[in-house]
Amino acid sequence: MGADLARRDLEHLYANLDRMDAIVEKTLDAVTSALLEWRSIDLEEQLYLVEMLMEMIEEQATFFIAKYQPLGPELLEAKAIIRASYDLYRISRYCREIARLIDAVGPGRRVEMPGEIREAITVARGMVGEAYKAFRERDEELKRRVKEKDDLIDGIYTGMLARLGGESSFSTRDVVALLVARHLERIADHAVYIASLPRA
Repeated sequence: MGADLARRDLEHLYANLDRMDAIVEKTLDAVTSALLEWRSIDLEEQLYLVEMLMEMIEEQATFFIAKYQPLGPELLEAKAIIRASYDLYRISRYCREIARLIDAVGPGRRVEMPGEIREAITVARGMVGEAYKAFRERDEELKRRVKEKDDLIDGIYTGMLARLGGESSFSTRDVVALLVARHLERIADHAVYIASLPRA
């Protein structure tokens, strides 16, 4: 009976994590469009919901551990859920930073993203969904693909750093593209963390 109750409570945790992932992916879709179209976007409602869900999940998982004092698989799952919620939260914060960057430069001063950044935007967006699916379904092939895409984004970011390091001056486009690349690199890293979380 106790094992059934523990499983039920874990499923409630996963349901909230699924909700959180859905909001983060919707936020990523909005940011992707905003970047490619270079327009302002308001993410405050989504970010508020993501933060509230993270706090709820942390509290529920902590209560779960205190209540059942699990060892082995269930403890591992509860800890992985907490970590996944944190990584999703961090992804949402990088989305906010990208939105703030658009506002700081000004939607009226359209900045066309270089081809490599446009590619990185699309790749990073897809990585998060794949990473969460890899975590939830214990899909090793998806996990491998997420890591391969992370290598691609890392290569784009380090390549930009090397190229701009040889320049004597930077344009607004260069600076914006580099900052976007950095935020995308961090989003990709958190996607890898999610895909790599241990599951029982």
